[in-house]
Amino acid sequence: MLIVEILSPSNRSDTWRNVWAFTTIPLREILILSSTAVRAELLRRGADGSWPASPTMIEDGDLILESIDLTVPLPSVYRTTRLAQV
Repeated sequence: MLIVEILSPSNRSDTWRNVWAFTTIPLREILILSSTAVRAELLRRGADGSWPASPTMIEDGDLILESIDLTVPLPSVYRTTRLAQV
């Protein structure tokens, strides 16, 4: 239902190649979390089964993952990381 990828500068192209490959399997959402900033990118399959051309950028507020019925403030995802201190 959901795949989460961690995006770092050293694996950026590999991660995005994987993300687009994941759209070929039966998933509802793909969450890409940044390792350098409190930021998430979310791809969510549409009701018609299609994927958006680009992810939704989330930099503040709530992260809403419909596939697992989870709503959480984005900063809390990073609460145990060095980014929480920035």
